[in-house]
Amino acid sequence: MQLQQSKPLVFLLFFIASCNTVQNTENKMESKQESEISISGEALSKQYCTGCHMYPEPGLLDKNTWQFGVLPQMAYRFGIYNEQARSSLIEKGQGGQFVEQGHIFPSEQILTDQEWELIQNFYHENAPDKLTIPAKEINMNIEGLEVRIPDFHVAPAMITAIAFNKETNEVYVADTKPEYSAINILDRKLNSKSTLALPSPISHLSYKADTIIATLMGSFMPSDAPSGSLIKIFKRPGESEYKGFVSMIKGLQRPVQATLTDINNDKLEDVIICEFGNHTGKLSLFVKQKNGQYDKRVLSKDPGAVAVQIIDLNKNGLKDIIVLISQGRERIEAHYNLGDKGFESRILLDFPASYGSASFSMLDWNNDGFEDIIYVNGDNADYSRSLKPYHGLRIYLNDGKNNFKEAFFQHQDGAYKAIAKDFDKDGDIDISLISYFPNLKDSPEEGYIFMENVGKSEKIKFRLRSFEQAAQGRWLVMESVDLGNRRGQGLLLGSFTGMAINEDESGEIAQDFAKKSPSLMLLNFD
Repeated sequence: MQLQQSKPLVFLLFFIASCNTVQNTENKMESKQESEISISGEALSKQYCTGCHMYPEPGLLDKNTWQFGVLPQMAYRFGIYNEQARSSLIEKGQGGQFVEQGHIFPSEQILTDQEWELIQNFYHENAPDKLTIPAKEINMNIEGLEVRIPDFHVAPAMITAIAFNKETNEVYVADTKPEYSAINILDRKLNSKSTLALPSPISHLSYKADTIIATLMGSFMPSDAPSGSLIKIFKRPGESEYKGFVSMIKGLQRPVQATLTDINNDKLEDVIICEFGNHTGKLSLFVKQKNGQYDKRVLSKDPGAVAVQIIDLNKNGLKDIIVLISQGRERIEAHYNLGDKGFESRILLDFPASYGSASFSMLDWNNDGFEDIIYVNGDNADYSRSLKPYHGLRIYLNDGKNNFKEAFFQHQDGAYKAIAKDFDKDGDIDISLISYFPNLKDSPEEGYIFMENVGKSEKIKFRLRSFEQAAQGRWLVMESVDLGNRRGQGLLLGSFTGMAINEDESGEIAQDFAKKSPSLMLLNFD
């Protein structure tokens, strides 16, 4: 009852605050228009450009990207639409209702035209003409690496998720097309066993015994509509193929990852779902009840939740939820599990909105008993589609009190995901890194980079390596697999060619990838 009673109160307080804000804003704007504005563009930017995310320094982007890519989008958030109809920015249906309720695009202009002009001039005058991209040396040879392209292929390659079921020795591969999506079940030799068509793009796959758990996005393109779901795919009694599925959870906002775990130690499997959404979204915890139903609890109301790690970070014997938020206020955030008292949230790392946070993982890098963070950023499909010197991989070390400090950075254009383990079996941790947005025009082989650990003592240092065949695909997905060969554990890369390439003005490079890219590539290390 407490929760039900609190909702009208919260809504009323929010409504009053919103009305007062609009009235105050109107009065404020009228007074400003009557007198000369003396405040600087820099001061205005620091006042108004920190409400949704970390302050964006002008040097993060070049002049053209600010002027033609980012600033026009920022204007909408201040209620400045010029020739653009406000209604055209908001989708129809329930997704649009969420956007309206979130006051994403103000119905009243928040800044005066003079103030907005000062902000634009500040960024244009102080941004560089061009960003300087660091050079790096990559050795085109990985000793002991066996590369194999399986016979399995769907054209064009549009792989969105892979999962290796070590219990059944099966590999599940999600393939998305405009008219349908499918899960392909492959055997340990990566030959196709069966295919199951599904009505929605698949963003994430996991398994439990011989049951597949699939996260369906609802919409592959950006959307706030709650049309996503979590489904369970099973084999009917007496049959060897997957043919049926049932919904576990419906009404999700463009979910991209689902993590099953018993978060409250009641021996029932709960679900944590990253509802990425678009302008709105959330991180949701679905607590399973004894009757099989789920009780939904929203841990974060921000869009862009992209990945979760479950770990007892504060060492209190309970599972904590660590999440990467990759939209707007990009950050890594801990939701500390306090048992019956719920969760306490704390930001561990904060990043600028242009960073393009893509993935992260936690492991004890320096063997001091505390979990460190490997963070990867390089998503370049937003309004600033240019190569950036701050894209790449970072290692943050834990001081023992869950304060994280950057100890290493490796630049990599469009970096997307990293897997850390001792690939070359020399006693230290190496890193395999894929990039979905490398410079595909000039250096497509950087779609995969092997970071060979050559550091000594406490110094973190890597030798960069790749191989020629890496240039054949656009690697969106990378998963660890152990297919029972003598070479031991390997990696399976999945290619997605269904997106334009930023450096490819004619579209010819993208068309070439769509025609020639393999769907999968298997990497085995000696």
